[in-house]
Amino acid sequence: MSSIASPDQNIDLGQRLTKVRGTTGLSQAAFANTLGLSLRAYANYERGEREMPVALFRALYEIYGIDPVWLLAGPGEDPVKAATRTMDFALVDTIVQSVDTELAAMGRVLKPAMRLRILRALYALRRV
Repeated sequence: MSSIASPDQNIDLGQRLTKVRGTTGLSQAAFANTLGLSLRAYANYERGEREMPVALFRALYEIYGIDPVWLLAGPGEDPVKAATRTMDFALVDTIVQSVDTELAAMGRVLKPAMRLRILRALYALRRV
């Protein structure tokens, strides 16, 4: 069986999965049951020992409304419901202006991928 996610990514996903379960107040066994999983399979996902299948993302969305994008990549510690994800465009504008000002002051230009990583991280930090 091939794996697309790295071991670290699986651990991160497992931690977010644990946060989702924590919001329900259910034990691992009870939560696994709501998702149609055995306790053993669910525990492996939560520990990051196995890669989560798409069907699990779908079940978390359909049953608990969890945003699959948040589950994959965050940001933030608290689970995000799919319908509640909003973009704070004023904050994005402020962050972009601040980053551009700092880069200009240092006489630096970043590759687009690195600039995007910095902007995403700052956005995540400011929303917390």
